[in-house]
Amino acid sequence: MLDEIVNLIKNAAGQAVQAHPDVPNEQAGAVAEEASHSILGDLENGLKGGGISDILGMLTGKKTDIAGNNTTQQMTGNLTSKLTEKLGISPSAASSLGASIIPAVLSKLTNKVNDPNDSSLDLQGVVNQLTGGKTAGIDLKSILDRNGDGEINLGDAMSLFTGDNNSSTEQSGGGILGKLKGMFGG
Repeated sequence: MLDEIVNLIKNAAGQAVQAHPDVPNEQAGAVAEEASHSILGDLENGLKGGGISDILGMLTGKKTDIAGNNTTQQMTGNLTSKLTEKLGISPSAASSLGASIIPAVLSKLTNKVNDPNDSSLDLQGVVNQLTGGKTAGIDLKSILDRNGDGEINLGDAMSLFTGDNNSSTEQSGGGILGKLKGMFGG
């Protein structure tokens, strides 16, 4: 599965380098390698940290503005820096490459994850790979998006405690609070 993602990155990087007049085609392999390390590292870090909502929202197809996504913008900045520092590509050319490669890869990844006719990538498998197997056997979509709105946010966290899957702040007596109430005779 990781090979499939790396191939998406290599293709996007190769196309971006070929389309950019200031970057020699001979650098396509090095750009693809940096892009692979950068994208996979940023996705992994995002899933472990504060970008989980953006990444999962994007991968599930619920957040359709991939280029405007905060995580995408951070990933583009990270790749731009690496291309400039490690490969000596000018800041403007590196910025152009990053702005081309990152959204293209994330868009293709999202499309493949959500394509019912393509079983090469799925949300669970991608997240499991990026987290080192820590999500194996867990149905992420239904657990994380408790209220079904396509976003993982405070409403989902509240529904874990209240048992209400409609993101209302009223306590319905279900969930963790309902269980605690029952334990203490409330």
